[in-house]
Amino acid sequence: MKKFIEQDRKKIINILVESFKGNRSVDFVVGDSAKGREVLMEYSLENCLENGEVFVSDSGKSCVLIKYSDQKRKPLSLWIWDLKLALRGIGIPKISKVLKRESSIEEVQPKEPFLYVWFIGVEPESQGAGEGSKLMKSILEIAKEKNLPVCLETSTERNFKWYERFGFSVYASSAQFGFPFYFYRKDLQ
Repeated sequence: MKKFIEQDRKKIINILVESFKGNRSVDFVVGDSAKGREVLMEYSLENCLENGEVFVSDSGKSCVLIKYSDQKRKPLSLWIWDLKLALRGIGIPKISKVLKRESSIEEVQPKEPFLYVWFIGVEPESQGAGEGSKLMKSILEIAKEKNLPVCLETSTERNFKWYERFGFSVYASSAQFGFPFYFYRKDLQ
């Protein structure tokens, strides 16, 4: 796994756009268009570059965007990305619904610092071949070095067992978005 360099930008966005196609949680935010997913992933990448880390696998077939919950820098560039996401990704009519969703997620997340796996994506043709597992092992090592629990959310049922194999367990769930949504956590102490 290697840290983000600018030459990885397009590759990372493409991996995330393709791997989150049909994802109910992402579709809730930006609809089911590739353009909406692209705007969301560009926004998320910029946010993680400011408040976390971005990694791509050695093979270049998978990537992960992580945030540190205790980092909340919001330079002007992120305010501009907020606006782009609202106008080009979410759309004005859905903004209040999406903001309510984000607020309800933050209410459930732990109050102490944690490493947040915002997005982990694998090129569709490489899924099931160990790409994501290699990234997850590296993420858990980073969290262990920083002495932080790891948290994430998912609405994708096929991922439940995968997260549980890594020792994650559900600490909360919600159906308020119109589909089951699960909050996972792994403590590394």
